[in-house]
Amino acid sequence: MSGMLLVPCLALSAITLNQSEGQAQSFLQRRIQERMQERRLQEETKLTANQKQQLFQVRREWLLSSYEQRLALLQSTQACLKDAQTFQDGKECRSKRRQAGRQLLKEGRQVVNTERQRLGLSPLPTDLPFSF
Repeated sequence: MSGMLLVPCLALSAITLNQSEGQAQSFLQRRIQERMQERRLQEETKLTANQKQQLFQVRREWLLSSYEQRLALLQSTQACLKDAQTFQDGKECRSKRRQAGRQLLKEGRQVVNTERQRLGLSPLPTDLPFSF
């Protein structure tokens, strides 16, 4: 009888360990992201007004130049959702939009990071969008 209880107890222990490991990992990831953001903010407070203006202009130019792409992405998502007949169809529309949106942000981040590098700043993290 005690052998029958051993398997469920082991399974429960494994699940508990995996959950706490995942929580620890996500805590660690959040802490790393917070530190990186603190570092970026410290770097940016040391920028001259001219350097801040240069970063702003690069971001603004990219946002303006990518406007048509972002608009096309919204329109294609709208058309996809209008044509969707099932939950799965809608899910695929959203998945395609997220993938295309991530790619667009990645391109923008590369443009901004090139300027950040030129100014001696650390790059933006890959999982956060850039902003003004």
